[in-house]
Amino acid sequence: MSPLNVLQFIGLGLLTLLFGVPGITIGLLLPGRSRKGRFFRLIAKGYCGLALRLFRIRIKRSGLENIDPAKPYIFMANHISHADAPALAVVLPQPLHWVFKKELGSIPFFGWTLRAGGQIMVDRADRQQAAGALQAALDSLSGNNSIMIYPEGTRSRDGRLLPLKKGGFRMAIDAGLPIVPVRVSGTREIVAADSLRVLGGTARIEILPPIPVTGKTVADIPELMAAVREALQPPVQTA
Repeated sequence: MSPLNVLQFIGLGLLTLLFGVPGITIGLLLPGRSRKGRFFRLIAKGYCGLALRLFRIRIKRSGLENIDPAKPYIFMANHISHADAPALAVVLPQPLHWVFKKELGSIPFFGWTLRAGGQIMVDRADRQQAAGALQAALDSLSGNNSIMIYPEGTRSRDGRLLPLKKGGFRMAIDAGLPIVPVRVSGTREIVAADSLRVLGGTARIEILPPIPVTGKTVADIPELMAAVREALQPPVQTA
């Protein structure tokens, strides 16, 4: 890492403490996942907004007109970089409940804040636990509290879209919530999937039209997966 990156990560550590302590304390005291989520939204937007500025990352957003901020959705985004989540947290207006792997939950302050803030921790090696955690989250949400999930299940190392997992689609059908594909681009050039070297740049967040699930059943999951996959594919570049 460059000396600038070292200083930036020191600043990020201080931000994590500054937002993590109240995030954990108040999050643990608040009753109900939805209330926790609304508070976590404030913490996440403040923390991520400052972190993006610290690392000289700009955001170009489009498609906010496609969603109603007062309604809940299942947001599904492609995942190519560590910079994806902060950009998404800043752009999307709903209180988001992120589906995250249990390994992140043990990271001091960062992971503890996720757990205290009503986010959804899953064990990727235990399908039964993961399904139960997702269902419990859906049963406890209200208002415009929404789910944020990476349907690929992990970061793409080369930027190409990985095969999608079925869990989020089953969840959307069970909840009757529209799926909103969110296409992320530009973040891999800012920080690669397996790197901590961060370059300034522009993260592009495109919110695409919701895909309704009304009347859909488990048999329709392949069709929904194909629709989301098509939406998340980067547009073809023309000369």
